Amino acid sequence: MTNILGYGELMLRHTPMDSPLKGNISKEFKTNFGGSESNSLCFLASKGHSCTFLSAFPKNDLGLKSIKFLENNNVKPKIIFDDNKLGVYYTIPGKNNNLSKIIYERKDSSFSKWILNESFINEIIKDVSYIIISGISPALSRICYDNIFKIIDISKSKGVKIIYDINYREKLWSLNDCKNCNLQILKHVDFLFTNAKTLSRVFNYKFNYKNDEFFSETEDAINFVNNKFNIPFIGMTVRFKDMLAGALFNLGNISLSKSYLVNQVDRIGAGDVFLAATMNGFFNNWDDQKIISYSTSAFAISHTLFGDVNSISDSEIENFKINSLKSD
Repeated sequence: MTNILGYGELMLRHTPMDSPLKGNISKEFKTNFGGSESNSLCFLASKGHSCTFLSAFPKNDLGLKSIKFLENNNVKPKIIFDDNKLGVYYTIPGKNNNLSKIIYERKDSSFSKWILNESFINEIIKDVSYIIISGISPALSRICYDNIFKIIDISKSKGVKIIYDINYREKLWSLNDCKNCNLQILKHVDFLFTNAKTLSRVFNYKFNYKNDEFFSETEDAINFVNNKFNIPFIGMTVRFKDMLAGALFNLGNISLSKSYLVNQVDRIGAGDVFLAATMNGFFNNWDDQKIISYSTSAFAISHTLFGDVNSISDSEIENFKINSLKSD
């Protein structure tokens, strides 16, 4: 069984159920939990993988409910409790591949103030084969920034593979700080997940785009990041208007998915599903084309579902692929 550890922040998400675009104050909100790394772990756990989430929660009823949320999704919590708070975010989901509007309230959260010591990290990764981290965590505080690099250094020394999503969040830190951090992190990454637009922004690089070639920008971005950092495995999501697709680079070869046309309900967490679905295929020793077909189908169907966590069954993914595929 594959043992996977995720380090990140779990937050409480509030989404207005009426239409805030009309300028009125929303009277009703839907509340659920979410967070990049935990979203991926929930999907992987639903496929039978052994998943542990490393984080910090407040010592109150909300912290206990967070524990129950993880356990209900078959993710083992490795949590410390303190007297701070759980991060919160408010969101209006984007439609037709537009970005979601997000307001964060996560400063001084329990997670952002938890200092990891080296002996603890050595103990927690003792039986771990892979660790999931993202570029969100180092943006939250200097403590989280230092924690990420401690985890990376110790993990690499123990042979633990690093799964990393750049996940640039402009509301959390500057492009320059993000770039400098990623210049260091990407030297150590074994599995990278991102997209061409994120790479273009973070590294201030214009990728080649041809109007008649849907994947041209993505393929150029894959070659750029591989040449610069020599990363053996890269997963890329592709968005163009309301079309969705995926690309996979593995040991020198690029595999491309078919494209999907979807009626988008909520895109938050879809990239986390893409990462998890790709890794599920990798852990099961599927060939690259099967992996990218599966993960892109899961990515696309996630846009049609509300909520961060989308533990989609394999039969749902297959049925969606058969019924919804569009030719490139």
